[in-house]
Amino acid sequence: MTNTFKTFALVGAGGAIGKPVLASLLASSASKVVVLSRADSTATFASNAKLTIEKVKQDDVGAVAAVLKKHSVDVLISTVGWAGLQGQTLLVDAAKQAGVQLFVPSEFGNPTEGWTEGLLAAKDNTAKHAKSIGLPTLRVYNGLFIEDNPFVNAVSEKGTFYVLKPGDKPFSLTSLSDIGDFVAYALTTLPPSKLNDATFRIEGDRLSLAELGAVYGELKSVPVEHVDQAPEDLSLAGFINYIGKEFNSGAGAATWDHVQGKDLGTSALSNGLWEGHAWKSVRDVFAK
Repeated sequence: MTNTFKTFALVGAGGAIGKPVLASLLASSASKVVVLSRADSTATFASNAKLTIEKVKQDDVGAVAAVLKKHSVDVLISTVGWAGLQGQTLLVDAAKQAGVQLFVPSEFGNPTEGWTEGLLAAKDNTAKHAKSIGLPTLRVYNGLFIEDNPFVNAVSEKGTFYVLKPGDKPFSLTSLSDIGDFVAYALTTLPPSKLNDATFRIEGDRLSLAELGAVYGELKSVPVEHVDQAPEDLSLAGFINYIGKEFNSGAGAATWDHVQGKDLGTSALSNGLWEGHAWKSVRDVFAK
């Protein structure tokens, strides 16, 4: 099968998910990858024949569109963090103006369709805006990052893995490298008919909070504490309590559907699109 898309632009390339997406695109059959960097950014990237860095004010629709058009970008990928979510509609407008064929918004977490408030609603609104102006999107849901999530990150601050009680509902986790590789594989291998306005749900593992804590505690030799609420002096306490509540309701799987209020089941996963790939489990990642 010949590749469908050749030229990509990436926003947020220096972030947790942006780095593996960039690395995977550069290792793929892509002919060019353009990193859109903020004008005041000091981020640096290793030299690569396929890589071009363009500094541009990312809330300037005309300026971003000019860069995208200059490089004949086929696909614009956003991997911005929480602070950049509200500005994604401007990226959509720039992509449409430049003739970009596909926009991949910064989802890379749990499903957002049906959310009406908060930052997850901002993610859903980005996709809705793109649809309203006729720009196809590809949304990728992967649950929590195995290596970089609030429960794991709390250990570096407090030395303890906190399990929000009861912690018995399974949720999705995927390694950063698997996400990056899957995105690059899908974009350079699948035809537009399978990408346009598609939603891909992937996961490397599915565990409950109690199971995640047990595996992490075993492999990293850290204490695991089952609590009703995260300690108040923990910087991520509010986020952990929020996520813990969602996950304990059963809504933590990449296959969860907020509109229908149910888990669509593992048959809804898109892992099978990448035939023969060995997805990393939590144990695989933390055993290193």
